[in-house]
Amino acid sequence: MTIDIAAPQTRVWQILTAFEDYATWHPVLSLNGPVPDVAVGAELPMRLSGGVAGDQEFTGEIVEVDAPRRLAWQGGVPGVFLGRHSFDLVPLSEGITRFTDTERWSGSMAASVIAEHRTALEQEYTRSAEALKAVAEAHDA
Repeated sequence: MTIDIAAPQTRVWQILTAFEDYATWHPVLSLNGPVPDVAVGAELPMRLSGGVAGDQEFTGEIVEVDAPRRLAWQGGVPGVFLGRHSFDLVPLSEGITRFTDTERWSGSMAASVIAEHRTALEQEYTRSAEALKAVAEAHDA
């Protein structure tokens, strides 16, 4: 999912990495524990509510940080069902950022689960990107 946001890259990064604020803007994801540092290896205690996966808690691990350009975390059970969620921020021009949200799945259950839920997941990623865009653009207005 890719969307252009009328806000500077640093502002979008700030919102994306303020995990404690997700509950105020993200449609299905919130922090469910202490606020971690934005660093490789940090654990993200998260809660999904009302999305494709239903209501559940999980712990993601930050696996890549390239501020303010790229953030990635992953969670699940390696070999069974592991998701790696990546966010890329590319400045297009003064005050415009292209935001790309990508999720890659692996493991023995991944193909069947994703095939069953692909459309709903894509809609969820679109809603999340649009929510991020709304918050970033409202702040900059």
